[in-house]
Amino acid sequence: MGARTSYKTKHRDEILKILRENESEHMTAGQILDELKAKGVSIGVATIYRQLDRLVEEGAVNKYMVDAVTGACYEFREGHEEKSAYVHGKCEKCGKVVHIERKAVETAMQGFSGGGAGGFELDCTRTLFYGICGDCRRKK
Repeated sequence: MGARTSYKTKHRDEILKILRENESEHMTAGQILDELKAKGVSIGVATIYRQLDRLVEEGAVNKYMVDAVTGACYEFREGHEEKSAYVHGKCEKCGKVVHIERKAVETAMQGFSGGGAGGFELDCTRTLFYGICGDCRRKK
């Protein structure tokens, strides 16, 4: 069998539209389903997962495994020139996932970049740091 060909469908376009509208967010399939239903789009969760898998394969969307409880999060990335300009941080209090500028952690990452650590190269698009976000720190 040959490579999977990409074709556009109404559901694919609707999912991409939701992810574009929430470009700075990391959304679960359930959140995407809720957004689509609120807009009157009739779609099943299996269709959402199938379309998200295709969008990840195409490189239009990034998929992150945040933790075993939350499941996968998806993020719009189509048209982004530098896919590894940031890493992700997850707040251990509120669960929010935020972008951390890669430059802010480059020193710590130098052991991984350029083949350090036994030739291991870090994939910044899938890196996740745990800590406390600025909003939760301010609430203390």
